[in-house]
Amino acid sequence: MRDYENYDEDYDYFEEEKTYENYNGSYAQDVEGWSDQDIDDVFDGDPDAYWNID
Repeated sequence: MRDYENYDEDYDYFEEEKTYENYNGSYAQDVEGWSDQDIDDVFDGDPDAYWNID
């Protein structure tokens, strides 16, 4: 049986660590703060597609 008494509710064990290396230098990452994973998921890996958000 697991000990949930010391479980940190703020920590999600399944959340991928955010990185900021692949699209360094792009407006979406440097100015707006989008992570590599966000850019891959939302913009299909194209940080230049950020300008088209309405």
